[in-house]
Amino acid sequence: MPESTTETRDTEARDKTGKWKKGQSGNPQGRPLQNVSRKLLMENAEDLTQKAINLAMDGDTTALSLCLNRIMPALKSCSPLIEVDTEGAGNMADRGLKIIDAATSGQLAPDLAGQLLQALGTLARIDELEDLRDRLTAIEDAMKQRKKETRT
Repeated sequence: MPESTTETRDTEARDKTGKWKKGQSGNPQGRPLQNVSRKLLMENAEDLTQKAINLAMDGDTTALSLCLNRIMPALKSCSPLIEVDTEGAGNMADRGLKIIDAATSGQLAPDLAGQLLQALGTLARIDELEDLRDRLTAIEDAMKQRKKETRT
């Protein structure tokens, strides 16, 4: 008979080989806090929060900044949807030039143009890899064919 309820739970949660059953955790309460400072902060989180609020209300600008940053985090940029006319741009270099033209004419923000050019570069590398794969496959097929011809 198991000596504790923990052992009973462990045997119920494991399969015949001793492995955890699907959906079962060996540590349902989560990893214990190792950092003593973090543990102390977590134990006093409510009091610390109230203290920061009180300091902010009394005019402490650092506490006020901390509280406001938690209430309303800094805004992240959100670019509008745009269309860059790449019609007639046959290759990657031409497409890149169209993006640069759109940025220099003010149709496209410079940071967004940089992101698009980076994405275009990634696509170019993918195209290169696919081309190399196709060429390598063709070479391997040709070598196999030659082997067959030399055997017969």
